[in-house]
Amino acid sequence: MNRLLPRDGIAALLAAGLVVPAAPTRAASSTIRHVAFACPAGRTLTVAFDIGNLEAPAVVHPPGGPAVTLPVQPHADGIRYGDGRRELRGKGRVVTWSDAGKPPVTCAETPADR
Repeated sequence: MNRLLPRDGIAALLAAGLVVPAAPTRAASSTIRHVAFACPAGRTLTVAFDIGNLEAPAVVHPPGGPAVTLPVQPHADGIRYGDGRRELRGKGRVVTWSDAGKPPVTCAETPADR
């Protein structure tokens, strides 16, 4: 059964210690959390999730490219955001970033974040 972003998908990322402290992007009641992932060649992918609204889009800062805002996509487990050209999928401590015409990039938490 496909469903929108489950609470346990974001909760698992947060519980895994992937939350990166960041300046609030909204008022003091902000629910935006920034998560960083280590990618090949020493690059980093970061994602801003609104954990207060699990149907909200995510802002992805991919390695080697500009930030993009992607809507939630139906999925069975974990997380999935995409716009038909770009996609971020993940489960647990690993995410895969896909951008049309380029090979997918798999990124994971850094050992220092565990």
